[in-house]
Amino acid sequence: MDSGRSSKMADNSDDKKRKAQGPPESARPRGAKQGSASTKYTLGKARSVDVVGFVEARSFEINALQRSLENARSQGNTRAFQTLPRHLRRRAASHNVKRIPARLREKALSEMKKSAQTSKALAGTDRLTNAKKSSRYKRRRARSVRQEYETRQTGKRWLETHVWHAKRMRMKELWGAMIAETPNERSHRAAYRAAKEKTYIQDVSYFRTLELVGSEDAIVGLLCQLIPPNELTLAMKPYIGGARMAPLTLYCAGSYPLALLGPATALWEPISGAGQRKLWLRLHPANADAIKIELERMLDSIPDGNDRAIQIKDITCDLVSFELLGGQSTQMLAAVLSQTVDCADSEPSLLQTIRAIPSPAVLPESVVIALRIHDPRLEFPFKVNPERMVLSQDEQQQLQDVLLHWPANAAVLDGQRSDTGIWDRSECASALERRTSEHALNKRREQQLVPGTKLRPDPSVDVTVPLLLVRTGPEAMLGSRVGRTANQYIDTLAHGWTLIAPRGWSMALWMALNFAGARAQGLTERHHIGFEAGLPTFPANWPGTSAYDEWAGSAATALYQKWQRRPPGKRVNYLKFGINSPFYAPFHKLLDLSGVPEAYPQVTADGLECRMKRLRKITSKKKEECLSDQMDIDEDADLNSTVASRSSGSTADMWLLTGELLATAAASLLASTRTAAHEDPALPTAFLAWAAPLLEAVRSPNYNSNSDTTKDIALLQHCLVRVRLVCVGRGVPAENAPICTSLAKQTGDAIGFVMTSSFSLARGCGIAVGACSLYGLYQAWLSAAESKHAKSLGLTVQSLDGSPSISTSFVVLP
Repeated sequence: MDSGRSSKMADNSDDKKRKAQGPPESARPRGAKQGSASTKYTLGKARSVDVVGFVEARSFEINALQRSLENARSQGNTRAFQTLPRHLRRRAASHNVKRIPARLREKALSEMKKSAQTSKALAGTDRLTNAKKSSRYKRRRARSVRQEYETRQTGKRWLETHVWHAKRMRMKELWGAMIAETPNERSHRAAYRAAKEKTYIQDVSYFRTLELVGSEDAIVGLLCQLIPPNELTLAMKPYIGGARMAPLTLYCAGSYPLALLGPATALWEPISGAGQRKLWLRLHPANADAIKIELERMLDSIPDGNDRAIQIKDITCDLVSFELLGGQSTQMLAAVLSQTVDCADSEPSLLQTIRAIPSPAVLPESVVIALRIHDPRLEFPFKVNPERMVLSQDEQQQLQDVLLHWPANAAVLDGQRSDTGIWDRSECASALERRTSEHALNKRREQQLVPGTKLRPDPSVDVTVPLLLVRTGPEAMLGSRVGRTANQYIDTLAHGWTLIAPRGWSMALWMALNFAGARAQGLTERHHIGFEAGLPTFPANWPGTSAYDEWAGSAATALYQKWQRRPPGKRVNYLKFGINSPFYAPFHKLLDLSGVPEAYPQVTADGLECRMKRLRKITSKKKEECLSDQMDIDEDADLNSTVASRSSGSTADMWLLTGELLATAAASLLASTRTAAHEDPALPTAFLAWAAPLLEAVRSPNYNSNSDTTKDIALLQHCLVRVRLVCVGRGVPAENAPICTSLAKQTGDAIGFVMTSSFSLARGCGIAVGACSLYGLYQAWLSAAESKHAKSLGLTVQSLDGSPSISTSFVVLP
């Protein structure tokens, strides 16, 4: 132990001697002398290392070392896709080169080729991997989204905004097109608020447009055969010059007031120097085919001459259109369409002048504004100031002048009428081909110095878009001019704008309007907004037309199937309450007409009767046999099993009272008082004498006054009058419910039926739109005149489920 301690002490003494002597000669800096007091390097500095300087001096060696390590790692068992970070790796990257970034794709492809050469399974084949062959389903899939969309459009047409709507709304195939039916979210009240206070928008590009090209006299003479003789709006000065859109109600040639086709609107091209004129017929798709067939039939019946030179073209696919409603619709259009192309002789500030109006109802109805704007994608997104605009004194004076005297040249782009705008379809197609792509616009946005700066139009690159703005209102839905009855409709819900643009620009305008604050809705909401405004919608409220029969037939079929799916114990027993037609309004029975439309599911009494009630009627001897037969009946069978046999008659004698002239005449008859001069009401001639003013309005100017009285009475007895019912108390009328007089006690005394009903958010009570026979209204007028307690003429709506009847007041609709 002593020897160990002595050795340690000797080692410690040697260390102390070395430290005292200092570093060896090889470790000393050059020029430094041992024991020199003036040396620049201390012992602490000699043992420290400058890391930054050391690394900078040897950066080349360090980088070379790192590259050699990476090469050694990549040349080993690591493949190209394994060199990626873990968040970029894909499971199938070793089988599909396109899943690897482009910088490593060439290396991965070479690795796959080397592996394929050494593989026995891939020897002699062109395949690089041993992946399984794709399934037949995947091989039959479309190679691109565009090809898949084109395949899915077989048999029906997609609108340009179809993909946008399909993500947000329920789509329904109607009239040969896919139409947005209703949003996926609850939007009943929101749509009403948007149409009343904000802006409501709907894509109505499914409307059909027919272009008639020919001389002015030939076109007017052709269409005058389809319109009532007392409605000559098509040839009036405000309409024939192209400044306004004319409302029309079309019938089969020479059949007025029978054979009603439906409403339409006509717009003339502004008068130019050429002899040929163009007319656009805007038609609902439900009656467009029937109107086109009637026009072609009339052209074929005309002998060779100038009238035969009319050409009819369907330009529906060349145009897109949006409908806007609401108090802020004008302000929003002025904000989105503010980038107009300035012309020397036009008024590009007209839309900016009227932007502060509280409602479109302030402006004249059916006026047309022609615009040419820059590409709306350049200024996207647009913003509308939510605050109410404050105009200066000069702007207020300009607005007042415009409201008093609407500009005559608002429908043209320039004073010389050289720019035809949207009427030149070849120019619109050429502009669409030269349109700047989205990729090019994004590149231009990247080059902006300030991010988010909106692009400025470049005339050498960017194209312009011609547009038409039409101030629509009740006239377009009624198909006739509205004068004294205009106060019956709610302004903000009944008035708006229709924006017409060339094809290809639908999504650009649609996104601009949506980002500006417009609320997009579907067909169901549009019908409800028209219902809230007090207007009948086509085809749901136009009985007597083939379009109404198809619409009501499909709705009745859906209601019957829904009723049949319910358990027998939970179904409403309509026969118990005396309802023989709960699924549709049987106007043909109301007017004593033979024949039932083919689309109607006329269910027999056995189909409406409760099953348990039928079983109780079975005698004990035939009970087992009947029960076995009942077991074989499939409740989900086709409707033909319960559809009654239809007679071979026709309902062509039914006609609908339309137009403000006839509606005013009917309202005056119902408001008249009975005097002693009236004949016995039981006589048919009394009804004819009462309705004589209405019959005079229906007759044409060249009508023979010595006509048969029996035919006149039959004509009046087959007349339907549309009415708007407003509930006096609580309750909402049911659809297809019978309308009776106030003194009627049985449903068999029905004088009409309800077509559409709901609770009105605008009025705070239940309202309905129905149709009554003219003779039934005459009976109601007689009952009110004979009753001592009746203060005014009113109607009662019976229920379908046994609940109390609802008392209503009514107004005749044109």
